[in-house]
Amino acid sequence: MSLNLFIVGPSGGGVTQQATLIATKYGLANISMGQLLRDQISMGTELGVRAKLFIDQGRWVPDEITFSVLKAALRKINNQNFILDGYPRAINQGPLVEEYLSDFNQSVDALIHLNIDFAEIANRRALNEAQGKKFHLETRTDDTPQSIARQYQSYRQNIAPILNYFRQKSKLFDVDANRSIENIFSDICQYIDQLISSKPPSADLSSAMEKL
Repeated sequence: MSLNLFIVGPSGGGVTQQATLIATKYGLANISMGQLLRDQISMGTELGVRAKLFIDQGRWVPDEITFSVLKAALRKINNQNFILDGYPRAINQGPLVEEYLSDFNQSVDALIHLNIDFAEIANRRALNEAQGKKFHLETRTDDTPQSIARQYQSYRQNIAPILNYFRQKSKLFDVDANRSIENIFSDICQYIDQLISSKPPSADLSSAMEKL
């Protein structure tokens, strides 16, 4: 039985942290779309070079590039048992992955959305900046209130239709991320456990049971 998840949230919302915890607990491959692109860029691949042109201009990397990179990563894990961090970010990307997985008798089980207020993100960024200055660490250069607000507003606009799409398919888990890491993770685990318990046995298991 496979478990294939998406997890999304605004920058500063703790998505990567939760994805890591989920991957560890449930034995999933932890795939970060951002890291995949950074790896391609650092290796100087054709896709990486093309992606960097868009990133340097502050533009979204086209699906033609991101999906090619993602498919290569999914093939390495037999297209199953993964949590995908930071994807989808456009309404067409979710169906694109669903269609690809269907060719391998796989599906997306759920989209986990970390629903966090702008004020909470601003507070966390301010705390991180203060800690960085205290210990003379390098801090983000985009942590001004104005840039944080722009990022958050852009995210909310882009993510709304994606959330609606998965909500209509009864595959959206919208979790309150204005709380502690432990409380957020606990709620997510309860949801995933229910998801797993409701999944039918795998085809191999069903066949074996029929022979008994």
